[in-house]
Amino acid sequence: MNNSRFLKRLKKDMPEWQKSGWVSENNARAILDHVAGQESSTNTLAYALAILGVLLLGSGVITYFAANWSEMSKIDKLAILLGSLYAAYGSAAYLLDTHHSPKIGQALILLGVILFGANIMLIAQIYHISEHYPNGVLFWAIGGILTAYLLQSQPALIAAMLLGLLWTGMESFGFNEIHFPFLIMWLVFLPAIYHWHWHGALHVALITLITWTVFTWFSIDYYWSKEGYLYLVQLYFVCYLTLFVLGMLMHTSKLLNEFADPVQNYSMLGTLFSLYVLTFPELQSGMTSYYHENYRLPAEPVWIVSTLVALVLLAGLALWHRQRVYVKDRPRYLLYAQILVSATIALIVVNLFVTGVHGSWIALAFNILYFSGMVWLVFAGMYLGNRFLVNIAFVYFALGLLTRYFDTFWTLLNRSFFFMAGGVILIVGGYLLEQQRRKITAMIKAGGGKGEAP
Repeated sequence: MNNSRFLKRLKKDMPEWQKSGWVSENNARAILDHVAGQESSTNTLAYALAILGVLLLGSGVITYFAANWSEMSKIDKLAILLGSLYAAYGSAAYLLDTHHSPKIGQALILLGVILFGANIMLIAQIYHISEHYPNGVLFWAIGGILTAYLLQSQPALIAAMLLGLLWTGMESFGFNEIHFPFLIMWLVFLPAIYHWHWHGALHVALITLITWTVFTWFSIDYYWSKEGYLYLVQLYFVCYLTLFVLGMLMHTSKLLNEFADPVQNYSMLGTLFSLYVLTFPELQSGMTSYYHENYRLPAEPVWIVSTLVALVLLAGLALWHRQRVYVKDRPRYLLYAQILVSATIALIVVNLFVTGVHGSWIALAFNILYFSGMVWLVFAGMYLGNRFLVNIAFVYFALGLLTRYFDTFWTLLNRSFFFMAGGVILIVGGYLLEQQRRKITAMIKAGGGKGEAP
């Protein structure tokens, strides 16, 4: 487990243990001092320097090959490529087996992953292997995954995640498709993260998932209708909201509780951005057709089926969470959450079957849901003691207000009044929002939030 995270959790739990009589005050202080000394800043610095050294060394090796490639024979090329690969992994195995310097050993494993990719690319060049070019990065990522599992290496797994992201980016932008195979690879990362408690890798995994959704949005060809973009964002919104509810469920499990906060935080980023996009009337109004301007065409079956499946999963997880935390006096924020989830499901279902010129009314409904969700998120963050949720709620609340101000009043007000009114609103509103944000986060930091996770 990450030492700093474990120490933070221990500091939080220790007063309760003292109050229960499980440990004395002196023993509690000794335990905290012992855990704090397990990983010194010197070791951390050595690890960071080793990783940096590995990246520089790998870059140097690849640059050397590029500069002298034409002057080498095939035998020399293969000997240098394979020899450097075996040297990196062999040195890493020695350091890990002898426990002489395991962090340097992990850095050398990362060097081995880098050199493995260089071997793939350069050997393909030696023998003029011509294939679907993203496949080389795919095999490189698979090598990183195998290395991570066999040698229990978090750096190797993170490298594999980044290579997987490169692979899906090449497939998406090079061939204009929604690249679903990346999701299969993404699921392969999760058992290692869970088994070895790799919190750093979890953060990278969630970032790559969000990036994949962005790739998907920008890579699809423009032969898609405007409704296609609408239903894709709507599907993103439902899926990320489902992932957030899954994070709430993880909080109720002793086995998964330590991973719950990152899952909730990153999934909320995806949820809020998708919902923010859905508030724009232009997206909801449809296309200018032969029959009518801004006419919404019927949703295609693929969007109806996929969205309804996601909604069923969302409802199922929400009901499961309700059963797991069923108490007589439920926290108020959970009661509001049930209302918001029900309203969300109803609005999404309606939006799947709306046609014609009713897009502005749908956009209004999404705006109401958007600002209601921001208010709920502040209360949820306060109750859970999660400052990130509070901060991101204030950011998106301000962003939504600013966007609607520009949308609504740009064409209605004289330009001078528009800018003067906007300046006053930004100054006063920004001050008030910041004061409230600081007040709430200070309450959480001081223990004002209950810090529970039902």
